[in-house]
Amino acid sequence: MKKRWRKHLSIWTGTCAYILFLLVCILLYAIDYITNVIQVESFSQFLYTMQVGMGGASNTIVQILQGFAQTYLIWIIIATILYACFLHLFIQEKHAKKSYRFSNTVLTLNSAALVASVITAGTLVYQVKQGYKALKIDEYFEEQNIVSTLYEDHYTKTDSSLVQFPKKKKNLIYIYLESMESTYADKEHGGEFVQNLIPHLTQLANDNVDFSENDSLMINGGQVTNNTSWTVAGMVAQTSGTPLGVSNSKYNHSFDEDMLFMPNVVSLGDLLKEQGYSNTLMCGSEASYAGRANYFRQHGDYTILDLNEAHESGKLPKDYHEWWGFEDSKLIEFAKEEITELAKQDQPFNFTMLTADTHFKDGYLCEDCPDTFDEQYENVIMCSDQRIAEFVHWIQQQDFYQDTVIVLAGDHLSMDGLINQEVGLDCQRKTYFTVINGPDYILNKTRSYTTLDIFPTTVEALGAQIEGDHLGLGTSLYADAPTLSEEFGFEWLNKQISYHNVCYEQEIMEGDGLDVDGNEHEETNTTLLSYFMPKTKTEQQ
Repeated sequence: MKKRWRKHLSIWTGTCAYILFLLVCILLYAIDYITNVIQVESFSQFLYTMQVGMGGASNTIVQILQGFAQTYLIWIIIATILYACFLHLFIQEKHAKKSYRFSNTVLTLNSAALVASVITAGTLVYQVKQGYKALKIDEYFEEQNIVSTLYEDHYTKTDSSLVQFPKKKKNLIYIYLESMESTYADKEHGGEFVQNLIPHLTQLANDNVDFSENDSLMINGGQVTNNTSWTVAGMVAQTSGTPLGVSNSKYNHSFDEDMLFMPNVVSLGDLLKEQGYSNTLMCGSEASYAGRANYFRQHGDYTILDLNEAHESGKLPKDYHEWWGFEDSKLIEFAKEEITELAKQDQPFNFTMLTADTHFKDGYLCEDCPDTFDEQYENVIMCSDQRIAEFVHWIQQQDFYQDTVIVLAGDHLSMDGLINQEVGLDCQRKTYFTVINGPDYILNKTRSYTTLDIFPTTVEALGAQIEGDHLGLGTSLYADAPTLSEEFGFEWLNKQISYHNVCYEQEIMEGDGLDVDGNEHEETNTTLLSYFMPKTKTEQQ
């Protein structure tokens, strides 16, 4: 009986050691991925990504699995072989006739399994603590226990009565440049790289309006706050002046087509639709990912042209899938065709486009990309720089250009870990932002701003006038009024956005995540994410 107990204990501890070792490998890679491969700005960003799921992000899943296999597969194979040998010894011992042999072997295996279990368990606990730190979970909980009055004091609820559009409407071509930063320029032009990765975009910024001092070669850019640091959050920020937080206790973690997306927010699309514009969104991925299609359909009735539409319309074969869907070279060709058709309309148009080639990790290396740098991502950035500049020049050669404003804007800072390695963690990185063919910028000073300020700036770039110069948390950069980051400093603003805010929850985000009939989704607050949502007083009772 005692021998059987020892044998079962050894099998149990050995199995635990093997399982714990696998968990340690997974955690080690996850922490390295979060801290070195990508840049996670906040735990809110992680929570949002988790609720979205990985549908539509197959290339990222493949990269993660490939990276894990390259790093830990050999160790897992070795551990599996050792574990198999471990079990094999016990099978042999089952038929052993000499008790001393059985006892000595079992005792040795017991000791080895116990030591391995203790070591792996200790390592696992340590890695959990490291993961907790890497995801900034402690910082998140601390922030949620602080109440801010940012929205009560500084948020201007957008209303059409505040905006006066001119009689003659200008078209808008708004290009979100995936992960594009002014940081990519060289130091001579205000960037942080030795060699300029974006020479063409630098020239476009210098020749047009980037809200920097007159005659300055130093290109400007927008800083990125918490809750605006991933694609859909960046798009919401730039079109509504509103951060996309997940701190709302009623937030529904579903992106079904009938789910409402920030129904109380008035966006750029809403304003333009009311002025008679046609709104179109084109991207080379599935627009439904992360709720993007919901947001743009519900705020401006955008026509969605994405990967699914390209398959259905016959633009691409049904089984075509490259990178996130289809690459930017095809995206731009499709965009030219669509814009040409939109320009034939009698109504003004807003054509919004999102690129993807410069997405982490390493970007998409097409056949046109240069081979200038050792790092693939740098070559991809330089390739995108040239491709976008050529697209802009094509637009400028069209008859409709004189009545068209072009906005070039990075959706957020790059999450590729290479950038931090190149420029350092202390660098004040900024997204790229330039307005082409808009009003003259007459203030002759370099503005300090965030991507939230892009919303009212775009509205005024179209020739409209904003009563009070503010929309959402944004301030028009054309106006001689301070942005929140100019008045209070970026760090102050960034913290205030992270803090708990009653107005944001109960007014701005009210109804978000309900279906069109006002009902909660059946999975609301049943996910792991609900654990991280702050509870209202009623819920606490």
